[in-house]
Amino acid sequence: MATGGRRPVANGLSAVQLRNRMILSARRIIVEHWPRVDQCPVCGCGWPCRPTSTAYDYLTSVGQGCWVPSDRSRARR
Repeated sequence: MATGGRRPVANGLSAVQLRNRMILSARRIIVEHWPRVDQCPVCGCGWPCRPTSTAYDYLTSVGQGCWVPSDRSRARR
């Protein structure tokens, strides 16, 4: 049974919760695959690599296409 007017999705998360998790996942992929020069450090292919392109496509679809990792998050790698 849904609470607060939100319909749960198959895994028990609301649509908002699922969307937020997908946004965080897309951002994590971008941080992990962030280029050092012109090559993906994870895939070893040219930039932008396919996982990063897919993550940016998703972020664009939810209005966050201009997001880039902070300098701090890129420095942690």
